[in-house]
Amino acid sequence: MTDLVAARRPFVDGRWITGDGAPLDVSSPATEEVVATVETASASQTEAAILAARRSFDRGPWPTMAPAERIAAVRRLGDALEARRGILVETVIQEAGCPCGVTEMAQVGMALQSVGELLDLYGRLPEWEHNEVPLDGHLVGSTVRMSLRRYEAAGVVAAITPYNFPLITNVWKVFPALLAGCTVVLRPSPLTPLEATVFGELAEEADLPTGVLNVVPEGGNEGGVLLSTHPGVDVVSFTGSTSVGRAIAGQAAPSLKRVILELGGKSVALHLPDVFDAPTGIGSVVAAAMPVFASHAGQGCALQTRVLVPEQHRAAVVDAIAAAASTLPIGDPSDPANFIGPLISAAQLDRVHGIVTDSQAAGGRVATGGKRPAHLDRGFFYEPTVIDASSNADPSAQREIFGPVLTVLGYHDVDEAVAIANDHELGLSNGVYTGDLTLGLSVANRLRSGTVQVNTGWASAYTPMGGYKQSGYGRERGAAGIRAFQELKHLVVGSR
Repeated sequence: MTDLVAARRPFVDGRWITGDGAPLDVSSPATEEVVATVETASASQTEAAILAARRSFDRGPWPTMAPAERIAAVRRLGDALEARRGILVETVIQEAGCPCGVTEMAQVGMALQSVGELLDLYGRLPEWEHNEVPLDGHLVGSTVRMSLRRYEAAGVVAAITPYNFPLITNVWKVFPALLAGCTVVLRPSPLTPLEATVFGELAEEADLPTGVLNVVPEGGNEGGVLLSTHPGVDVVSFTGSTSVGRAIAGQAAPSLKRVILELGGKSVALHLPDVFDAPTGIGSVVAAAMPVFASHAGQGCALQTRVLVPEQHRAAVVDAIAAAASTLPIGDPSDPANFIGPLISAAQLDRVHGIVTDSQAAGGRVATGGKRPAHLDRGFFYEPTVIDASSNADPSAQREIFGPVLTVLGYHDVDEAVAIANDHELGLSNGVYTGDLTLGLSVANRLRSGTVQVNTGWASAYTPMGGYKQSGYGRERGAAGIRAFQELKHLVVGSR
């Protein structure tokens, strides 16, 4: 084992401080053993971080720097992160329990790649643009006037991040906010704080101005509530469950903070009838289903956990996915041979099993899985599970599970398939699979979700991410994700 992230204290106002909160033990979900102890920030120390970010924003120089200067500083931040690639991989494996293959490629690799993409993207965004007024509107008698859109930093950002993909989520919040000219207070999940405390090391190494980036780990939620309510915070960016997102929106409402919420998902993989005309039809459905299990044991909000197929093929699809899922190796996430690691905690393990049990009580049939692996007596592991559901009302089809559980549903025609896909309070990311792209695009346009993938996915710092309905509002990543941390000013200039 290589070393884990060494920084294990709050970083406030440009310096490391001794945490006044209760010590936070970080346990490996694979072994249930403590791998690190982190000092946590008290509520008063979180407020100190907010005030430091406030002073840094109001007095500068960060928000008033030329974009090229901020890009250079943030590039140093990214270089410092890249230099820790090996440590970050080991930290994610130990802290989050994510298998090493997914960790190297997505948890860390994609995070580091995103840094360069964000720098490139921000560098190509204009600071100002002409508004779309008619040409004759620029003339007033013998004088000339201009109507401009100017983009300015929104202020102090509270970044509150989840446990499942913590490093990449930290990058997708902190880096765009900093590039936009904001100052940041980062509050990580108590389950995965190390991938945030490393940002204090980065700020120090990159020589960011004092107070620009602060990190406040905590074991409870007092600091998170303070970040959502404090008048010194202008923007709250939260990724996590819909229930907590609703609470944050309510907490932020009295001070009219801007709130960016990337919340839950119950995404659909809709396989249109023509898929089954090809000899590889069922095989392609199985291949599309495997990421639900292999992507961090199903702990991903955008995973397509509801599989929709023509009713006449449902039984065969259930059997084929179950057969493939039952062969996936599960165990020690540091072993490259294992595709599936543990869930994050005992509480999450109980929750996942509870939903599976509720599904069975409602008539759902567990085709494979549905229990802890018999060969693993430690860790929060759960077998890849496939549920054959008779309707979309099945608890496994309606509740976000966040575990290696997939539900197969049947439909009789495309209109019914679209209705089933949209029959949910969440709308984050869906997929349509077909050999007919014209039909695929037509169906995609009818699905109520923030992302719809037709036959393939594409997630990078260049592409936006966010949801419809109770999957949240606002966007992360892409140009929209950077603009989310900026105010739009209408600037009018005329000659005299």
